Amino acid sequence: MTTRGDGGAPLHAEPFGEVALRLACDAALRAAEADEAEALVLGRAQALTRFANSAIHQNVAATGAVLRIRVVRGRRVASVWTNRLAPEALAEAARRASELARLAPENPEWPGLPSAGHAPDHAGYVEATAAATPEARAQAVGRICEPVKAAGLRAAGYVATTVQEVAVASTRGAWAYHAGTMAEAQAVAMGETGSAYADRVTADFDALDVDRVATEAIEAARRAQGPRDLPAGTYEVVLLPYAMADIVEFLSSQLTGLAVEEGRSFVGDRLGERVTGEPITLVEDPEDAAGLPRPFDFEGVRSERLALVERGIARAVVYDSQTAARARARNTGHALAGDASHPLPMHLRLEPGSARSVETLIAGVRRGVLVTRFWYTRWAHQLKTIVTGMTRDGTYWIEDGEVAYPVRNLRFTQSYHEALDGVVAMTRALKLQRLDLWDFDAGSIRVPAAHLGAFTFTGSTAG
Repeated sequence: MTTRGDGGAPLHAEPFGEVALRLACDAALRAAEADEAEALVLGRAQALTRFANSAIHQNVAATGAVLRIRVVRGRRVASVWTNRLAPEALAEAARRASELARLAPENPEWPGLPSAGHAPDHAGYVEATAAATPEARAQAVGRICEPVKAAGLRAAGYVATTVQEVAVASTRGAWAYHAGTMAEAQAVAMGETGSAYADRVTADFDALDVDRVATEAIEAARRAQGPRDLPAGTYEVVLLPYAMADIVEFLSSQLTGLAVEEGRSFVGDRLGERVTGEPITLVEDPEDAAGLPRPFDFEGVRSERLALVERGIARAVVYDSQTAARARARNTGHALAGDASHPLPMHLRLEPGSARSVETLIAGVRRGVLVTRFWYTRWAHQLKTIVTGMTRDGTYWIEDGEVAYPVRNLRFTQSYHEALDGVVAMTRALKLQRLDLWDFDAGSIRVPAAHLGAFTFTGSTAG
């Protein structure tokens, strides 16, 4: 891995490229002593400009990659990871994996490596993002910090550009490569007694709307000052897309063959039955051009487009090669990069409603709570999708269709899928959020804002 932060030469997010990653995969596969072998490379080049107290305090760029060599001897399987792509390091990793495979216990359910092949696909890569300079990022930061400071507030956050590469090769002839870009701006605007959050994510740095990030954070922070207490209770809520993305991300981890197999999925044996409110349609769409597309999974298998929940009815779960074999189901191409079998939908879209704006949602609430985002959310009961956490960076009381005043951040314990049973309305517009897994942005979520009929808060975080 290389890191630059000396303020001298331009700090770019420079990718490794398909040729270099193909050579790395081939070198690892040649050195493997195996019946079958697979090489997976995850490459990441990120440049980031961070700010606090409305001033830049960090400017860095880092490029790194990790390679996993997975070796199969009969029904014995072992994997080794390395972050060195030099030929001798790759050969050593392959030799270690081959030796471990001799010692590993037999897996009688091992289905073999997938035989899928895949042509290179460059959808989602924007050269302007990869080539963005420190000066361009600094200018973007200035367009956030200057208006925040002029409003009498303090700004903290970052502007970042990232190139992410995935390459998969195997002795069964599989080859898949994808490079994608992401530009992101995050900002928290802080006053004396309240704060507000805003972000934007896009594949194209030139389309990154930092002006809207500043405006949104300033407007929300101004009305967040002087929060009041709100009693514990069950209230109607308007959830901004930041909060809705948290709900979708938690539920998506249950919409997998592994979760069903382990008896911890809320859909369980309920495929074909209603599990949420009728307005909810949740789609897994790996080639959604408005998201952060990647057409294959971390085994190199093409990822299918699936309706996971359709008009409130559970329709499908995702599989990788191993969970599909155990369930006698079709591999949908949703393998993660871990050593254990762990499929996951990684390109989610909650289909929109018909409301013109968040203000339209608020106008439909007589007495309720407007939530910007959730924070520190954790499972309390996976099977029932009960999550505990708190609100953060802008929580407000709604009365008679208007935001009346800010309230202190609230703790909650709530079944997420039951909350979606009471969807009243959702916005037409969808907001893109990244899906971050093990420090690698593995996918994306696009969601609307929503008005839910009931959400249970257990009390203020101040008391």
